[in-house]
Amino acid sequence: MHSINDLTTFCRKTTGDVPAKLVGASTTVVGSKMYLFGGRLVSERKMVSDLYVYDIESFNWERVPISPEDDVPRARYFHSADSWNNKLIIFGGMSNQPDSINPEELCVLNDVRFFDIETQHWLPASTSSAPAPDHLVPRARYAHLSSVTADRLFIIGGQDFNNTWLDDVCVYDLVSNTWVLRRDYPRHCGTYRSVAVSSNTTVRFPQEELRNSQSASTLGPPGQRFGPDNGSSPNTEFTSSNSLKHLPYSAPPTEEYPSDIYLYSNYNFTDVKRELEVFSPLPENDFAIQDKSSAMAGAAFPPGLRFPTGAILGTNLIIAGTYLAHSYQSFSIWVLDLVTMTWQRIDPGKAVETGSWFRGSVWAEANKFVIFGNKNGNLVDDYNRRLLSWDHVAVVDLEAFGVYQPPTLKIDIPMQELGLAALEEKVVADFDLICDDGRRISCSRKILEERWPWFLEQRKLFNEKVNQALARLPGNSSPSHLPMPELNGNATSEDPRVDPRLTSRALELSEPYPIVLALLQYFYTTALVTPLQHAPAVLSQLLMLSKNYSLSHLETLVKHAMHRALSNSTSVGVYEVATLCSCRSLQIRALKTVMQYTQKRPSRSRGGDKDGKPPGSSGSGGGGSTHDDPGAGGPGNDTQQISRPRGTSDARWRNMGNESSTNNSGYSEP
Repeated sequence: MHSINDLTTFCRKTTGDVPAKLVGASTTVVGSKMYLFGGRLVSERKMVSDLYVYDIESFNWERVPISPEDDVPRARYFHSADSWNNKLIIFGGMSNQPDSINPEELCVLNDVRFFDIETQHWLPASTSSAPAPDHLVPRARYAHLSSVTADRLFIIGGQDFNNTWLDDVCVYDLVSNTWVLRRDYPRHCGTYRSVAVSSNTTVRFPQEELRNSQSASTLGPPGQRFGPDNGSSPNTEFTSSNSLKHLPYSAPPTEEYPSDIYLYSNYNFTDVKRELEVFSPLPENDFAIQDKSSAMAGAAFPPGLRFPTGAILGTNLIIAGTYLAHSYQSFSIWVLDLVTMTWQRIDPGKAVETGSWFRGSVWAEANKFVIFGNKNGNLVDDYNRRLLSWDHVAVVDLEAFGVYQPPTLKIDIPMQELGLAALEEKVVADFDLICDDGRRISCSRKILEERWPWFLEQRKLFNEKVNQALARLPGNSSPSHLPMPELNGNATSEDPRVDPRLTSRALELSEPYPIVLALLQYFYTTALVTPLQHAPAVLSQLLMLSKNYSLSHLETLVKHAMHRALSNSTSVGVYEVATLCSCRSLQIRALKTVMQYTQKRPSRSRGGDKDGKPPGSSGSGGGGSTHDDPGAGGPGNDTQQISRPRGTSDARWRNMGNESSTNNSGYSEP
């Protein structure tokens, strides 16, 4: 039987210039591309400095051609690679000793090299006008950790040529191209057991920020934000700022809200120890460290993962790596919710149950996790050789597990409130939307044209028909002709002026008043902020309208709101509308919630007991298979015990008592 988790992951064979099997190569995702650099060829035991780019959307590999004029970095493996300002940053690693008569003689590096992604050229080795003091320059190392935040490259731990742990943190200023800080860090950190990650976006929580802020709103009281005499009806209900609901959103890091570096370590794999520390950048190149190891919680914790990789996506820390036990081996993915500090396992289903999978990366733009390997390989054998394969890729839909990057704001929160006030106070209202019950909502035609592409297209079609009708009328000599009214001032427009006497003033929509109002509130605020917009039934209708009118931003906001409001009571409705709108990730997550709820819900018995249970139910936990229980109803009872099948709706379950006992469940097993 298939698991629902099988729907979250698929596997593909990669195409193009597929790299050879490598040891110690680096991978870095930039947009929808992943860059692979360096490594040691398994077949020849030769280190390389080749650079490949993988298109995550087309599953195609391409070797990046190198210009003869480029200063290509030395071949290396177990180095680090990061991205910053559309550049790749390579640091350190192990390489062959130059000018050695022994080709097997090795050395370690401490150089910083850049590859310009836009020009596709390696930049010359960086030289600073003011070289850093020797005590700030990191010792050469390999198998270290690295991460970028606040225009600084952090190099953490690693080992030297003699495999001695280097317990320090070195900071490189990417703007001035110089080393600016070195601090002792008394922990053993390396790629075998640890991972350090950050994100180029942060997640802001406006509800908490507004709650903690002591400053009052400067927009004025509701209903008077555009002046006391604004033309609104005295019966109009105005929305107060306190009743608005602002969802978390993504934003670039700032000094006040920086992007932290999360360093996760696991070691002593027979009795796993887990550590989590947060590096927060401070002014003047310094940083603070906070230990959050004891804050981690959850029903289950990650096992010991070897050579872990990781990333930050939204408010989640993703950790993935190879899990090896005597009886079981797998590539394991875990997610730590950084708000609740609870762990959950990501089960990718059967796609990666077999084969050799080792390197995982997050594709943040699509909320996907890509895993590279060979579906026909042997995980244990390849691990023992530290071998990385690139022949196949498995793509995991993280959004189906509730792990995703929240949308960004189009306008800031004060402007959202001001836009809502403009709608409620009927500022510059020159158009009406007519609901299915005949009620009218006044609004600005200009706002609809700028933020509703379908509406603008309909306006253009209407104007074309008007011009065609005018062309068929008698000319200016006709006594019925009246000239275009004159306009005062010097107003100009790129579009030809339309006779205001022939301009549409209203549009009829076949939607109820609350739905039309919620849609207008979105057009005025470019957000979902009112209690009306967050009502489950309204969200469902807004999702369908976003699909019908191709409003991708509204669709993203609605899915974000539905994910956050998903619960046992809303899951069925969310599943239905997500199915209608082809929102696969939301559909899968809602379906899992429905199935978990129906499995946990108590089953019911035939005969209708005093608890209101349907006939035939035993009162035991639902979700199991149908079976006989001769003693359930006492002596002489021959009714069959029945449990609620997965996915059965409440209405269907209540009516199942009327069905024949020959079909116990009313549905076949899924």
